[in-house]
Amino acid sequence: MRRPWNHISVLLLLQAVVFVTFRHVLDTPLWNPVDFEILHDAHVLRGNLGDYFSHLGTFFSQPLLQVVFLLESDAFGHAPAGYLAVNLAVHALNAFVVYMLVNMLFPHERMALTASLLFALAVGHYGKGLLSLAGMESLLITLFYLVVLYCMIRNDFRHGGRLRSPWFLGGLAVFGLAGLTRPASFSLLGCLLVYKLLFFRERGGRSVFSPSVLILLAAGVSFYVAKVLWGYDQPPVRFGGQPGASEFTWDAFKTIFRYLNLLVFPLQVSDLVTSSHPVVRFIYDWRVPVRTLVSLGLLSFSFFGFLFGSRALRFFIAWTYITVIPPALIAGSGEWLNVRSLYLASVGFCVILAAGTLGCVRLLGAHRRRRWLPFFIPLCFVVIALSVNMRLTARNIARAEEPDIRELHRILDAEIAGGGSGATVPDGRSPDLP
Repeated sequence: MRRPWNHISVLLLLQAVVFVTFRHVLDTPLWNPVDFEILHDAHVLRGNLGDYFSHLGTFFSQPLLQVVFLLESDAFGHAPAGYLAVNLAVHALNAFVVYMLVNMLFPHERMALTASLLFALAVGHYGKGLLSLAGMESLLITLFYLVVLYCMIRNDFRHGGRLRSPWFLGGLAVFGLAGLTRPASFSLLGCLLVYKLLFFRERGGRSVFSPSVLILLAAGVSFYVAKVLWGYDQPPVRFGGQPGASEFTWDAFKTIFRYLNLLVFPLQVSDLVTSSHPVVRFIYDWRVPVRTLVSLGLLSFSFFGFLFGSRALRFFIAWTYITVIPPALIAGSGEWLNVRSLYLASVGFCVILAAGTLGCVRLLGAHRRRRWLPFFIPLCFVVIALSVNMRLTARNIARAEEPDIRELHRILDAEIAGGGSGATVPDGRSPDLP
């Protein structure tokens, strides 16, 4: 029973770390227009069980996420603190699954704990997904993504990839839940295929395209077809017309490295940068050479990591690249990138950072004090991530006092007080809410 109690203690530790670190998030008022839409939809659908799976909502056309918001609405009403507390709890649970996944692949309990703590402290993703009700989408799909990978890899390691194993059946069930939340099937399958290729010998030489993968692939295609036929997609806003195939490919390739740069340091132009510390503004003024150096460093580390790193390290390097491809395909050339898209990709970044740090610690093992110096690097990333999160929170609190947000408050309060049905227009939006 020692190992289960160890895991439970890690889970409780991560929950405590997240709630202590991000306690300030719970005091954030409603500031995001999408959050008002979520609350309005929940008010419209409350008690109408037949509409749970037919209502499209604004940005969410998958029913499971809508059900989560409805359950939260029943529990917390329209006070944002409860919703944000659930966000923090799910984020800590994601960090725990990261711990379990890393500990299984390396296995190295200290590295797994370090990686999960870095992820819990918002390294790479800066905790933007924790700051609004709508952030539940990325938190929930990441939870399902991590659980599916853990179940499938554990089934491959411990049960020979059998289809009747509880781990495969459980992973398949969670994969279904992921498909009812947001289609992310192909990046998940990409990571699973990379695992099967890298651990081919450890897996006993079994086929990469095993029956379990083919079943997941068929399910993923089915969800994608259903999304295209019946789902609602917010049309992308493009300026200057649609790019050609070659231009689109080149823009997507550049955007992959733009996202990877954001994992290291948020160098996008924004009011957070222009009003930040002079050192930050100085670095931003030199953003072109900084981004070039960071990109070269990422390429160098990726190349040598694949050559000389362990199989587990190669897996998480590939993870980082695979998980930034979907948002890179959506973003247009020169468009502002949403840091929230880095939530899943930051898992790989945190694992790589933890592996490099503890590797340096082992190299300096003969030095009593200097061996702790490598922890200075992840500590710097933690400080940057928490500083950005605090500034984002302060900006959101100020945003909540702006006239357009106060008007959304007035409309939502009037709708709830009047008990109106709040009929929606065909695209799932309320006629009153922007």
